[in-house]
Amino acid sequence: MTQHTQDTHTPDATGTAGDAGTTDAEAAEIRLHRLDDAHLAWFIAESECQEALRAWRAGEDADLAYCSYLTALNREESAARYLERLWQASEPRALTLVQRMHDATH
Repeated sequence: MTQHTQDTHTPDATGTAGDAGTTDAEAAEIRLHRLDDAHLAWFIAESECQEALRAWRAGEDADLAYCSYLTALNREESAARYLERLWQASEPRALTLVQRMHDATH
């Protein structure tokens, strides 16, 4: 007699297997936290980019301000790409994640 067990291990948002004993719900929670962290990192980078652009437009030490703006822009772009990769990796579970986010805020 062969006994079948249900696999409760789920790949995380990067496509790697979760730790032994990780349930689907726990894996979804981990993916949700990674998305939250990535979104916050992008938001901060975007805010810093806006501030660097304002400083450049203000005209104080234009060369330094321009370099600072380009650096901030690169950080924002990098953060946006990372957030996009995480979102795409979780896309098959996107509705689950969106529902969990909705449930967590209500």
